[in-house]
Amino acid sequence: MPVGVASARSLLSRQTLVPHMSSIFIGVIIIAVLFGSALLAMGTARFLPEKHLSTDTKSVVSVSMAVVGTLSALVLGLLISTANTSYTAKAQQVTQISSDAIGLDRLLRRYGPEAQGIRALLRRYIAAKLQDLFPENPDQLPNLENEATVSLLEELQNKILALQPASDTQRWLQGQALQLTATAMATRWELGLENLSKTPTPLLVLVVFWFIILFASFGLFAPANITSVTAIFLCSLGVGTAISMMTELQTPFLGLIRISNAPLLHALAVISH
Repeated sequence: MPVGVASARSLLSRQTLVPHMSSIFIGVIIIAVLFGSALLAMGTARFLPEKHLSTDTKSVVSVSMAVVGTLSALVLGLLISTANTSYTAKAQQVTQISSDAIGLDRLLRRYGPEAQGIRALLRRYIAAKLQDLFPENPDQLPNLENEATVSLLEELQNKILALQPASDTQRWLQGQALQLTATAMATRWELGLENLSKTPTPLLVLVVFWFIILFASFGLFAPANITSVTAIFLCSLGVGTAISMMTELQTPFLGLIRISNAPLLHALAVISH
């Protein structure tokens, strides 16, 4: 295998593995940073002159932080919405692959005995796709770039193309079957390419920085009692888990939030009859 191809595949594997391993840790780190910034500001407030903590100063800080808070909430909400849209699109693509497989099997069944071998190849392809996306071993990463599975689909296309229709009906069935395999191929590449779409790290760092400023303002004027500290901690917990949820949605085949394998299992059961 060429060195460039091997390097590219290694990079793709790392890009998939890193979000999986770090999504929970990112949330924990963000919670610690936000809560720590509030506690640091709360401790710093003890050494500030009284004029820096006056009512007028508090009003100015509150108005300023309202702008930062609104901006942070809007951007975080947009990031979560985008991640959820991407997750939903990938789930729909898995369903699309399953429905195309069932439809293709029905077409081949209607074609006649000449297509029985192609139907068996289709079952092998769906079984391989199921193993690629949803490995039985929980420690194994999903393989969206499995060349062997792609080769099965290409072989399936070639065998359908090699059929010799004996009637207009078989000719129509062959054309429909080729369209479904082309759709399945396109969906397969879309699934792999969209998996590379991640939130840019600088943008995520910027949003966290905004929240650090916001939480520091909380701690600056908060009274040092258990109720205030608990409220600030719960608030940091909410922000941290929201960002962790966003990173989870960007790895739909890994982590706590995963796409269901039920559509592919159903398709495999249907075409196995």
